Amino acid sequence: MRSQRIAVAGGTGRIGKHIVEGLLEIKQQYSLEIIVLSRSRSSDISYAGNNAPIVPVDYQDQSSMRKVLNDFQIDTVISTLSGTTPDAFITSQESLLRAALSVPTIRRFAPSEFAVNSEQVPSIKLYQMKLPIIHSLRQVKQERTDSFEYSLFSCGVFMNYLGYGNTKPEGHKAHGHMPHFPYIFDLSKRSADIPGDGEKQIVYTRAEDVGKFVAAATQLEAWEEYSEMAGDVLTMNEVLRLCEDVCGTGKFNVKYNLREDIAARLSPTPETTEKIMENFFAEFLLAIMDGDCDVKRPINLNNLVDVRPMGVRKYLEQWWG
Repeated sequence: MRSQRIAVAGGTGRIGKHIVEGLLEIKQQYSLEIIVLSRSRSSDISYAGNNAPIVPVDYQDQSSMRKVLNDFQIDTVISTLSGTTPDAFITSQESLLRAALSVPTIRRFAPSEFAVNSEQVPSIKLYQMKLPIIHSLRQVKQERTDSFEYSLFSCGVFMNYLGYGNTKPEGHKAHGHMPHFPYIFDLSKRSADIPGDGEKQIVYTRAEDVGKFVAAATQLEAWEEYSEMAGDVLTMNEVLRLCEDVCGTGKFNVKYNLREDIAARLSPTPETTEKIMENFFAEFLLAIMDGDCDVKRPINLNNLVDVRPMGVRKYLEQWWG
């Protein structure tokens, strides 16, 4: 039951745009129809000689979403919605799912994961708002055993953060469509902010490769509940050694943080987006220390589709070598 007519919700920004580009890359090969759902109207997304129209929707209005999905006869919805307000985020995804389920052609739904699997990281508050839709999807699967599939796509940490601060002529391309900031490793300052002793593993995947993996997965005959992908799986100390080796400027300034060091960064009442995100990044470091970000399941998608992702060394050599 391959996907043929695909809607990407939130496909105008960040990882959503990479997924749209991945789909556009294979659009002609598989005769796909692709639309992008967005809160605002803008011009088509163009990539690899193909286009995807942007269709404005109100994620709080199920009837308007139903009409769009029905008009385009969508069979697969990929959600890349994001936000820092739990109520709005949960409601938007649930409304999207309910609208999709009322469309006769719908067969597949992918919720907004695209990081470490949200069920693994109970200490990360922002990820807890991803759990209700998973519960809903499992209920739907029980009711529609043979006619509905969903998958939780996990990719770990975006490798693109390792490109922050590079001075290559087109260095901005290291980030793809992702935000420009360092995380754990700041190669521009030759420094590292490591949780614990650095021996915990991290899954790294380049955002561009996430797009390719998800696009390729739409052409699988069946979806597994978990779709795990990786460009590399390395301990933080292994990444550190690669960074030092590729940069060739000697040892980095490294801080190995105790739990209390990271806990001290948490704001008890994060009321601004900035504080919410500061808490998020600190909670992620704690989750790494606790082993919640360890590989829990086989990295199955790498074996199921023909995508050859970039590894950390090659990425570092491209932007820092």
